[in-house]
Amino acid sequence: MRRARSRVRSAEPVSRDAWAVTPHQVTYQGPPAFALRAATVLADSDGVELTSANQPEVLEGADHTVLLALVLKGTSAAVMAALDSVRSELPAEATVTLEP
Repeated sequence: MRRARSRVRSAEPVSRDAWAVTPHQVTYQGPPAFALRAATVLADSDGVELTSANQPEVLEGADHTVLLALVLKGTSAAVMAALDSVRSELPAEATVTLEP
């Protein structure tokens, strides 16, 4: 006796391009005291997952400046919103950038 396979179909088609969750390389450069805060704000943002982070690297020739490389996973919109959140708190001498 054969059983019919049941297939579950969504009532609404889903566009994979609109919801693509991809890794995004983000770099923080600034005071060491804010590096952890920047990583925390990014990781705690809705729709974003912090998948990796390097140890902050002290930049040669720059007093009290570190470079922190992070990889975030999420939609482009969620990552951009996370960047906006951290940028609103950045010290004047710090930057956070999305690498191409």
